Amino acid sequence: MFRTVVTGASSGIGRVTALLLAKDGHSLVLTARRESELRSLADACLVGGAVSVGVVAGDLTHQDLAPQLADAVEISGEGEVVLVNNAGNATFGPFDGMPIEQSVGMVDLMLSGSMRAAHALLPKMLEEGRGTIVNVLSVAAIHSFPGAEAYCAAKAGLLAFSRSLSLSYRDKGIRVTSLIPGATDTPLWDSVESGPDRGDMLSASAVAETIRMVISAPRDRSFDEVVLTPPRGIL
Repeated sequence: MFRTVVTGASSGIGRVTALLLAKDGHSLVLTARRESELRSLADACLVGGAVSVGVVAGDLTHQDLAPQLADAVEISGEGEVVLVNNAGNATFGPFDGMPIEQSVGMVDLMLSGSMRAAHALLPKMLEEGRGTIVNVLSVAAIHSFPGAEAYCAAKAGLLAFSRSLSLSYRDKGIRVTSLIPGATDTPLWDSVESGPDRGDMLSASAVAETIRMVISAPRDRSFDEVVLTPPRGIL
């Protein structure tokens, strides 16, 4: 049994992950900014097999959202607490031509927001002596790309956070995995004028299935870092 929080659940990797974990009978807590999409997803997850589904609509850049996730987990039933940190967005282009608030906002959501969620759920994990955190990164965490300064900074920072968190809490029964996928076909690319052929990218399902594998792995092993690429490489 798992009580799993999925951030950025309303679309893309987050949505597919929630539906996949529902089939395994997880109790889910879903969060994203778009409440209507979350409510629709929650209904689909219940039909798909989830034990329960809580919805917490809001923005992880706001400090009051993460504690609400912890409260929702507390009432969601029994089972290991799992956090899938997947919330993210991206705008690409010349750094000097982008409002600094937009660049800083990406870092605040993907790095600071993930830290807030982990900080809110760690006390319950520590109390129970077990827990799993999967931080969904990007190949941009380990490879730099022009016109993606803020996105690369956010993902690289989250990788550093994940590595340190793993070292700090692994002896307390908490597994932390950095999942590093190459280019993945999600709505993130809808507004990008040029980029890899989406037919060559990973599917959101491929990433979700990897998240599921990490979460469901026996407790005698831990995946510190998983680099997942399309057949043709990172693209």
